[in-house]
Amino acid sequence: MPTTYQIVALSSLEPGGSDTRDEPKLVFPDALKAAQVLKNQGKAFRVFVDGEPAVDQLKALNDLGAIE
Repeated sequence: MPTTYQIVALSSLEPGGSDTRDEPKLVFPDALKAAQVLKNQGKAFRVFVDGEPAVDQLKALNDLGAIE
C-alpha cells in the first residue's frame, strides 16, 4: 500500500488543522499539488501521513511551508 498524505488547511474554525475526516488521502504528486495550491492562496496547512514517507517527499512539503 502506498504512503498517503492528507493536506489540511488551517482556518479560524479549525486553527489546529487536526480534523481530517473530510480530507482525501492523496499519493505524493497529488499531495504536493494540493499543498502548492494552498501556499499560492497564502493559506497555512498541516500534513498528515499514513505509511512510511520518503525523506525527500517530506522535505518538499516542508519547503512549501507545512506546519508540523
